[in-house]
Amino acid sequence: MFEVDGATSAKYDEVIRRLTAIGQRVPDGQMYHICYGDKQRLQVINVFESPAKLEAFGAKLMPILQEMGITAKPAVFEIHNIIEGD
Repeated sequence: MFEVDGATSAKYDEVIRRLTAIGQRVPDGQMYHICYGDKQRLQVINVFESPAKLEAFGAKLMPILQEMGITAKPAVFEIHNIIEGD
């Protein structure tokens, strides 16, 4: 989970565009990406296969966020269970 500050819907869309341009729209190891909340203060949950893959993606993501004036503080948790719908 990320505590995000400064991510409006327009900035979020631009971050996704930039990630897509560098081949990181769906980074290695990402299982789920959820963006939610008020369009003036969006929040994000990412589920990765491992902390190492999250860190590798973070090395590419964080410079983009800094350039866009967005801060994202991660809180990393191990998954106990996932139940998927049909």
